[in-house]
Amino acid sequence: MGATLRNVQLTYEDVDRGDTPLGEVTLRRYATDDGRIGYEIRLGGNFLMATHGHHSESAMARLAWDRLARREAISVLVGGLGAGYTLRAALDLPGVRSVTVVEIAPKVVEWGRTWFRETNGGALDDPRARVVVADLAEHLGMSKDAYDLALLDVDNGPGWLAAQGNERLYTADGIREAIAALRPGGVLAVWSPSPNDVFRARFREVLPLAEEVSTDAIGREVGEPGDVVYLGVRP
Repeated sequence: MGATLRNVQLTYEDVDRGDTPLGEVTLRRYATDDGRIGYEIRLGGNFLMATHGHHSESAMARLAWDRLARREAISVLVGGLGAGYTLRAALDLPGVRSVTVVEIAPKVVEWGRTWFRETNGGALDDPRARVVVADLAEHLGMSKDAYDLALLDVDNGPGWLAAQGNERLYTADGIREAIAALRPGGVLAVWSPSPNDVFRARFREVLPLAEEVSTDAIGREVGEPGDVVYLGVRP
């Protein structure tokens, strides 16, 4: 996910594609008129993420870590691989012992090791990283008390679904399942491109002290528009 490039002309070329239970994923290379090269992933023709505009995906890991009481042997769940920015940020946190990435598309995992390897600093080669090719909602349902941090960056957030099959993740029951996958004191973080009143209400229905944190200040430092991270701590 992330911001769009502004004030530049883009040309696109399809590089690869593959099938998933949610539809076809496509990898596209783009070139700007000022000489920059990047890649983006689309699902069923809908934009998912790109190599540009990633400040909030990286910041989400630290925002969640800051609210975590435990500081050693931390186990992290990353929901959605994308280009690997969140995985990279999770691996770089102090005290992290393991990071499990749940990604439904085998092709996205393949691209993470090839086209996005430089982008994510070879994060998938880190011995602490484990990839599970599965539906995130199903994985959460089988992962009670398994993680200290859960960092969910699926679709384009709760208000912009690239696949209707992921709607369950953003319901009150879906939030409860995500919280149940955490150990007591664990932190759930959910990425969104903008504030979402409906999702915030659902989140606070489950966790009344949940936060809606803007990344505007972080984005300004790198010339990107801000996004939103929802954060809640399991009692």
